[in-house]
Amino acid sequence: LELKQVDAGGEGQVVGVKVVNSIHCLDAGKASSIKQQGLMNWNTLEGQLMYFSCGPNGCWGVNSLQEIYFTKVSPNSCGISGWTKTDGVAVKVEVGTDGRVFVVNSSGNLYERMDISDTVPQGTGWSHISFCLPIRHASYDLGRLWLVTEGGVILSCTN
Repeated sequence: LELKQVDAGGEGQVVGVKVVNSIHCLDAGKASSIKQQGLMNWNTLEGQLMYFSCGPNGCWGVNSLQEIYFTKVSPNSCGISGWTKTDGVAVKVEVGTDGRVFVVNSSGNLYERMDISDTVPQGTGWSHISFCLPIRHASYDLGRLWLVTEGGVILSCTN
C-alpha cells in the first residue's frame, strides 16, 4: 500500500491516504505487532479524503472539495461511525494525542477546533489563530504546534 499521508495519532490505530484519495486504517492490534518490514493488512474505509488524522476523541478528514468531516474509528476493528460534515473548509487537518484539532485552509490561515469533549467530540466551532505569514502545514502534539509557512520557514509554538 503506497500512502501519500499517514497519521498515528489515534488510539493505537494508524490511518493513511493513498494518492487516489482512498482512506485506509491499520487496526491497533496489527499496528502494535509489526516488528519488521513486511506485508500489512490495511482496512479500506468508506469515503475519499486528501488528508486524515486521528486523536482520542475521533478522526478528522478533509476531502478534495476542502470539506471537513469527523468520524469515530474503532481502534480494534477500524470500523467507522459514519461521517459528519462540519463547518469550515480546509486543505490539511491535524489532531494531537490530547484531542486538539487544527486545520489549515487554502489561503494559509490556521484554525483550532473549540469545545471538543467526550460529549461533543466534534467540538462547536473554529477559532482563527493569527500569524503574519501564510501557513502551508501544521503538526501538533505534546503541547507543541509546529508550522511550515508558504515560504518554508519552520515555526514552533507552545502554550
